[in-house]
Amino acid sequence: MTNDAASTTTVISERDQRRIRAAMSAMPYAATERVPKPWVAMGDAVDADAVVAFLHGLAEVLGEVAAENDKHRRRLFSLGADVEAFRRLIGTAPAEVTP
Repeated sequence: MTNDAASTTTVISERDQRRIRAAMSAMPYAATERVPKPWVAMGDAVDADAVVAFLHGLAEVLGEVAAENDKHRRRLFSLGADVEAFRRLIGTAPAEVTP
């Protein structure tokens, strides 16, 4: 018996492969071509490499989405601060409560 990692494979049942494909298809942000998915039409089996590639691509996309959300949140915070400064300038800001 050899200790070759390539000679050992984990079999994923057909039922589990269908469930994995359904979950991959339903995942938000997975529609981009940068997230590889093993499709039935392509005849690709769902194996560990396919799952890892899917998760790696999804992680990259979600990282970019998070960065974009952070940018929008900072911009919104900045706009809110601008509104409050303008309200203070024109005298319509609510009175600040001090203890």
